[in-house]
Amino acid sequence: MNGTDDQVDEILASVRKSPTYLNLWSAYKKIQRLSPKPLEDVSLRTSIAVIGSSTLEPLAACFDVKIRLEGFQPHTFVGGFNTYRQEAMDTTSELYKGAPIIIVLAVDAWSLLDQNFLSDYPRMSSKSRSAQMKELVNSVTAIAERLEKSSAALILVNNFIVPTFSPLGIADNKQKLGFKKFFRRANQLLEEKLEGNSNIFVVDLDSVASDFGKSSTVNWNTYYRGSVPFSEEFTPIIANEFMRYFCALKGFAKKCIVLDLDNTLWGGIIGEDGIEGIKLGPASPGLEYVEFQRALLSLYNRGVILAINSKNNFDDAVKVLQEHPHQILKEEHFAAMRINWQNKAANIAELAKEINIGLDSIVFIDDSPVEREQIRRTYPEVMVVDLPKNPRLYRTTLENLDVFDVLSFTKEDMARGEMYVGKRKRNELEQSSTSIEDFLRTLELKVRVKLIDDFDTPRVVQLIGKTSQFNLTTRRYTDAETKTLRDAKDSAVYSMTVQDKFGDEGVVGVAIVRMDNTSWTVDSFLMSCRVIGRSVETAFLAKIIADAKIAGAKHVIGEYIPTKKNAPAADFYELNGFTKQKETDDTASWVLDLAYSTVKVPDWIDLIEE
Repeated sequence: MNGTDDQVDEILASVRKSPTYLNLWSAYKKIQRLSPKPLEDVSLRTSIAVIGSSTLEPLAACFDVKIRLEGFQPHTFVGGFNTYRQEAMDTTSELYKGAPIIIVLAVDAWSLLDQNFLSDYPRMSSKSRSAQMKELVNSVTAIAERLEKSSAALILVNNFIVPTFSPLGIADNKQKLGFKKFFRRANQLLEEKLEGNSNIFVVDLDSVASDFGKSSTVNWNTYYRGSVPFSEEFTPIIANEFMRYFCALKGFAKKCIVLDLDNTLWGGIIGEDGIEGIKLGPASPGLEYVEFQRALLSLYNRGVILAINSKNNFDDAVKVLQEHPHQILKEEHFAAMRINWQNKAANIAELAKEINIGLDSIVFIDDSPVEREQIRRTYPEVMVVDLPKNPRLYRTTLENLDVFDVLSFTKEDMARGEMYVGKRKRNELEQSSTSIEDFLRTLELKVRVKLIDDFDTPRVVQLIGKTSQFNLTTRRYTDAETKTLRDAKDSAVYSMTVQDKFGDEGVVGVAIVRMDNTSWTVDSFLMSCRVIGRSVETAFLAKIIADAKIAGAKHVIGEYIPTKKNAPAADFYELNGFTKQKETDDTASWVLDLAYSTVKVPDWIDLIEE
């Protein structure tokens, strides 16, 4: 059946209004019957797969439609009933033909255990119980590892839901390996066996089920009739959990929390109550704000940026940040502050510009429904949190957001707060400098460029996955694909580290080059937005050009693939002396003839080569 993009949009609009299981399932089935026009932005085309030991089309349908709601057009492969072993082992199977970026492996423990496992468990020896537990885990890890070796996909493996029932009754936890402990130990062993593989993640299905309510995770009618493992209410919840990995893989994690002050970080109004009168302390009312700040600090310490947008007298508010004995978040924890009487929508735009992030990277938290609605209407791309009226629910509201996920943590993440303190000092220096060149010379910039190794790779993969503004092609590569490019003879992966007198930014740039006898083609060139404006990208390119000359290449070719976010990189090759070779709607190709041209390192940068 032929269809149009408008029809798909109409179907998805109804799901946005009411994302119930029935609406998700209905939307999936309707879209499958249509033939919508492929998206012009190739980066929005994607592929996923869901395989396992039961009937998984309902789960795949919910995952598929939730991906579509984010603007993507997925091709979704759904494995047959209990055929996951054959699909994983056969590298020519339909599973691999679609080149999925995510493969979900959903295996029910009961499909692998002996049919008499439940009835025989009370009489089993501890040795027999332990052996079966290890066999259960080994069978799942073997398939997961085979999937990882046979594809470049991120592999999501569900752990096992620990039963609420035990045939051993209340004496279960007195056993060396009780019935419930069997599954808890199996989950622990599963994580231990796979924790060293950066491309395989264990999805904590047991935790998700506990939060939802294990008694409601299964509809026994559909379970016995059609081997559908999850209830209609629980299936979209699992799909939400998978979406956390999809968004992290695609670099959709939110980067910054913009906070109000009065009745948000503390109770009361500082301008009326004074520093001694606001609610902030070790007992309620006041403890709830302290706990909320501690939760915010935990996010700060993992790399989430904090900023302030408050209608207040600046001196009054800053005095709390600097002097209040129970204030957890201090002035130095905030990358930028707008404490004034200006319109908050105008403030948030200024904050985004100062921090150098997109508005879609921001989460806005404010106790005022009026302020929230203004931001929501003015900048719909900003995520606005509906903060509850009861401040005792602030912390749990924050912890349930699940929008800050990344696939790995690096030293750059942990030090991001300090890096933004350095950024603020640079801004102050720039304002006092007589010219941009004078400012750059004063910074004492050092740029280190090297071919990546195992130590650099996690940070490089993270940058590839989430950098969007200064990213010339926005090609996304997984950990496995990056390692393959790194180790191949006809390609190279570079990293760039930047340091100045205000601090070390860590690895902030990545370039991937493909090589043949006459040309080097820059497949990917990207840089963290926090170092834009210091001309370090020119030094980075200069090093690649120099290496190409040494290798005997005659040309260096660069590509620019426009997206909604990467306009800051559009003229990069032109500014560095490249000549436009050809241009289509999707791609502009640029070339530098090495016999006549080169790229020089700016003389205010000390380039350190390795």
